[in-house]
Amino acid sequence: MGSMSKKKVLLAGVAILALLATLAAACSKGVPQADLDAAKAQLAAKEQEAAQLRAQLSAMGPSSVVQAGQLQPPSAQAKPTGWDTSESVRGGLRLLATYDSDGPNAWDPVAHPLVYMTSEGMGYGTRPSQTNKLPGVQVIDATTKKVVTSALFDLGNEVLSQPHGLGVSPDGKWVYIGFSGRVAATKETRNLILIVNARTLKLDKVLTHPLQRLHHILGFTDWAGKDRVLLELGFGSNGGPHFLLDPKDDNKVLRAITVENIKYPMGHPYVTPDPTGKFLYVSLELAAWRDEIGEIGGIAKYNLETGEVTVIPGVGAHPIGTTTTADGKFTYVVDGEDSLVYKIDNATNKIVGHTSAGVAGPYGLRLGWDETKIYTMGKGEGSHNTGGVVGVIDTKTFSPARDFNQPIQTGGAIIDHAILHPDPKVNELWISSAGTWETIVLDLNTKEVKARIPSPHGGDTHSGAFVRYNPDFTGELMADHGGPKATMLKTEAAMVAAAAQPATAKPPAPGNTDTLAAGKLIFEKTAGGVGCASCHGLDGKGGKSGAPDIRGASEAKVRTAVTGGVLAMSFIKLGDSDITAVAAYLKYLNQ
Repeated sequence: MGSMSKKKVLLAGVAILALLATLAAACSKGVPQADLDAAKAQLAAKEQEAAQLRAQLSAMGPSSVVQAGQLQPPSAQAKPTGWDTSESVRGGLRLLATYDSDGPNAWDPVAHPLVYMTSEGMGYGTRPSQTNKLPGVQVIDATTKKVVTSALFDLGNEVLSQPHGLGVSPDGKWVYIGFSGRVAATKETRNLILIVNARTLKLDKVLTHPLQRLHHILGFTDWAGKDRVLLELGFGSNGGPHFLLDPKDDNKVLRAITVENIKYPMGHPYVTPDPTGKFLYVSLELAAWRDEIGEIGGIAKYNLETGEVTVIPGVGAHPIGTTTTADGKFTYVVDGEDSLVYKIDNATNKIVGHTSAGVAGPYGLRLGWDETKIYTMGKGEGSHNTGGVVGVIDTKTFSPARDFNQPIQTGGAIIDHAILHPDPKVNELWISSAGTWETIVLDLNTKEVKARIPSPHGGDTHSGAFVRYNPDFTGELMADHGGPKATMLKTEAAMVAAAAQPATAKPPAPGNTDTLAAGKLIFEKTAGGVGCASCHGLDGKGGKSGAPDIRGASEAKVRTAVTGGVLAMSFIKLGDSDITAVAAYLKYLNQ
């Protein structure tokens, strides 16, 4: 609730009390009826004003500041808490404080069954929030696109950085954010991880790590059907350790994922699971080699069941955003340094292609519902870091889409993550825009911004998660920065299969079928020994190497192109009858 609105309600209340006192005094002194009537009218007006202000406040998403008291430095002789495990100790993660997170519901899941949860913070040093200095959580109705509720967390210490992500457990019970703060008593800088009860928005635990800040958080179900949460620590090319939690066992650490496990220095902490929950794709970056070689990035394919690591080298210079296809066959990775997207065959663990991201300094990326498009977030990573544009890659040609003017302008700044809305009918991408302190909803059908959702306290936001809740607050994580989860993946796989179905056969072509057959053969296979389709595609729509759409090209245009008009085609030699046949086939493709 806004403090100004609260003040107005208070002032209205004070005015009402003053008028009541005046009326009482007037009645006792025999004031004329006309004066009494005027005072009563004033009282009625003030009561109406107060009622309107109360209604205005009740219509706003409620917000609270959770006061947790000042966190004192732990004693050097502090004993294990019972939360510690051998893996939490090995990775250096400690429990700093516990709280009773029970209490009344902070919001109504019956009224808001599908919500989007995201973080809120103090902003970047170069783009600070003017109104918020605390870390927090905001809950947004995914249908109405209105903030339902929010909470900020004041631990009594100076806040030094904002949350750079938010995660939710697979059952929707817990929310995770991280930030750094300075202890007032000792001036010690501390990296803090908050575990919040999603129902009450009250603190349950505070964890701390001595070296690294929490960056991203991932919720997923593993290959054995167990709910898991991954805390991804580190920034830039200095990622890890990461911690695998059991959200159903007091959020205890099951495994620390360190250099000991991965065998190589970990890069940007943007870990993604495969659809089975058996493999994690972890970025690698040999930063010390940056001056010697270009492609110092890689991906470690980490087997959670066996601990085996398969290294996929040569994934650019700074791999960040990672996503897998619904069938788990391919993984796409953005290179924030060179503005590229890499495609990995997960069966062979080999890179099978790379292309321009279509934007400068891409950060996150997301596949569309039918996986014919990849959307890259143009944050300007490693450059200006103020970007607000979205690039689109056609996965069929594996090149930037050319059927509209790129990139998509969102009007945002420092956009980093994009989460696919769980309903394919609305076909929306929800984008974190840290530099404009809002969540941007992009309509993927129109490629236009559909809504802008300001953060309730004017803070920046990073990443988020869609969660579906039942009336009893049992829930299901639908999607987060690691991609869609089981329910969405089933729908996505069905839409991918539908999109892959062959197009309806073209009607019988008019004219000489022999000429068309000859033109088809030349176009697809024999022209120049490779066929025109090698550049223009089997459908003639173009795409590769900048080749244009040539469907419907006239015989004169084909003749000009192959007789010196297009330098890149100078190696192609076609006779008059061949040119006639190709033009006939191109006319057929354009039907």
